[in-house]
Amino acid sequence: MIITLALAWSQEAPSEPPPVPVELGDDEIDETVIVTGEAAVLRARDELVLKLRDEGYVRHERDGEYTVFKNDTPYMPQVWLHNDGWIQLKGQPPRVHSPGHSFANQGSPLNYLWCIPTLMTACVSVGTGALGPRQLQTVREDVVDATRPEVQKLSDAIVRQHLAQRLYKDIPADLDRIWGDAAVPAVDRRRTLFLYWDSRTETEAGLAAKDAIRAFIKGVVQQSADPFSAPELDALNAQRQTENPLAL
Repeated sequence: MIITLALAWSQEAPSEPPPVPVELGDDEIDETVIVTGEAAVLRARDELVLKLRDEGYVRHERDGEYTVFKNDTPYMPQVWLHNDGWIQLKGQPPRVHSPGHSFANQGSPLNYLWCIPTLMTACVSVGTGALGPRQLQTVREDVVDATRPEVQKLSDAIVRQHLAQRLYKDIPADLDRIWGDAAVPAVDRRRTLFLYWDSRTETEAGLAAKDAIRAFIKGVVQQSADPFSAPELDALNAQRQTENPLAL
């Protein structure tokens, strides 16, 4: 698989020769697609973080697979952003903070000295406990609605990144391993490849994977000394689990 990249050249200078196309090998294409997917995820994540900042949230800490964001307003829920792109809202517990500062911005540790003469009354906030159930639900819905486009964009970017990893790295590696195992009879390898193809679901991502597997079979297996025969393929298709048969 070769991709040709060419720069657009101006119509105002027709005498200038077009640039020489750049040819990329398969490995370079794989890395380009995957790196591009990673960059898209980072951009989408940054956009969500900026949106949360507009809503009064600041990044607070990491907790396993989550990044926790806390709001300057005591009764606003925490936002837990999962590495896979979805968010979870959690209640803000009562917390001690320095006078005049929020949960998200504690200020200097020396500020806590002012808590002593006030007997902590200026240093304690009750968090989301200050809201009734209906008010809390409204606040949660407002946060979800405000961040919905950014969360969806991030989720979509992560899905595309994972799909690119599967199509350009994982699936080709699996196919090479299956078909390249000369210790296994060719008839068994062909059956394994068919079952691998048949095991993909017929969703958008699954169909993309099926297309990649089918392209490998047509371009590698069918061009080898041990291709699928028509009767063999008919027999396998008759036992398939998915709706559409494998057509070569």
